Amino acid sequence: MKEVAVVFAGSKFDLFHIKQIYMNLHEYCTNFRLTVFADRDDVGLPGVRVIRLPDWKLNHKQLWWYKVFMFSPQDWTGPVFYMDLDTIILSNIDKFWDYEVDKFCICQDFNRQFVSTYPVCNSSIMRFDNTKHHKLYNDFVENPQKIIRLYRGDQDYVTAYLKDSEDKMLWPKEWAMSYKWEILHGGSKVGGPELRYPEDYHYPEHEYIVPEECSIAVFHGKPDPYDTEFGQKRLTVL
Repeated sequence: MKEVAVVFAGSKFDLFHIKQIYMNLHEYCTNFRLTVFADRDDVGLPGVRVIRLPDWKLNHKQLWWYKVFMFSPQDWTGPVFYMDLDTIILSNIDKFWDYEVDKFCICQDFNRQFVSTYPVCNSSIMRFDNTKHHKLYNDFVENPQKIIRLYRGDQDYVTAYLKDSEDKMLWPKEWAMSYKWEILHGGSKVGGPELRYPEDYHYPEHEYIVPEECSIAVFHGKPDPYDTEFGQKRLTVL
């Protein structure tokens, strides 16, 4: 069985986003179980496991730290594949379980579009063996405020943890891509929230370019996936 996990905390996303992931998985993943780590109980999807998040007293700007709870001891049948809720599955994702099966696989941060050697990991798409990485959870709960002060967010924390690890492996770049920096108009020449059309894009004449190998589009920051024409075209009617 393929184990898939998402984290659902706060009000940025709602049940709609979980249902879209759930329907995406039914179309593009075989033999899976979806687990939702949530701060509420009313997920209400058939066959979906809900694990209640602890009350870590995080403010709305710190909710990404709840991803760390996935590294606590839990009952899994195999490696865990994690996805952010602001992602869209575009094609079959079974390959994410077959790639470097003994490694902690994670995205290179999407600043790779501008700096090919950018050293930070992006935690939007990860696959890990839960039994091997409890230290991420244990160190955090031992002194959460210290960790929060030291690192800007969970992905910097995971980056530091994996820095010198032989267990780390980056996903192939084309498998999971940033919508706004790598797909929209063929990718942008610069980062940041405010991009100018057409001068900031490589192929402004194309609405978007999705490489054949790309199976997941990641919508980090703004816009929300379903606020875009790209997302609307891939909306699953429930």
